[in-house]
Amino acid sequence: MRKLSLSLLGGTITGLIVSFILMDYRDIKYEIRNQGGIESRWIREMDFDFVINASALIIGISVLIFVVWTFIEKRT
Repeated sequence: MRKLSLSLLGGTITGLIVSFILMDYRDIKYEIRNQGGIESRWIREMDFDFVINASALIIGISVLIFVVWTFIEKRT
């Protein structure tokens, strides 16, 4: 249980750092003017491509950490 939790934690931290450094995060925002009596408002959205790719990277790094850790434990 300890190995799994530490693998997930390490994968999450490492994956987030790598994804923010290597992948281009673009904040999606646009302005809507003169709609419904409101002069102007900004709409912000999450970049779903970034979220999906970062999640895949986090899961991949977590699995890699777990496999390497298991391999090292079996060799010693």
